[in-house]
Amino acid sequence: MATGVNGENRSAAEPHIIVRDLTMAYGSFVLMRDLNFVVRRGDIFIIMGGSGCGKSTLLLHLIGLKDPATGEIVYGDINFTRAEPSSARVCCGGSESCTRAARCGAR
Repeated sequence: MATGVNGENRSAAEPHIIVRDLTMAYGSFVLMRDLNFVVRRGDIFIIMGGSGCGKSTLLLHLIGLKDPATGEIVYGDINFTRAEPSSARVCCGGSESCTRAARCGAR
């Protein structure tokens, strides 16, 4: 059983961010394929890798500045990759300047 810093049961923590079958690409160049992971509420999650391996591109996908080639990103129970601007604002704290909401509103 995984435990958090304060001894709480980490395996019982609810998923906060779910990435399913995410494929990141620039045109026909596929950078990463079929990426899957879950970040649970309270987890410390680290993205590590060498120069040019896709760390920044993953973050661009997670905040909605780049659309995935395939797959989905879910925050709580909202599919962020398909969210309407008002729903996306809920994901990022309700800010009008939320990157996904601002980008979706500009379409």
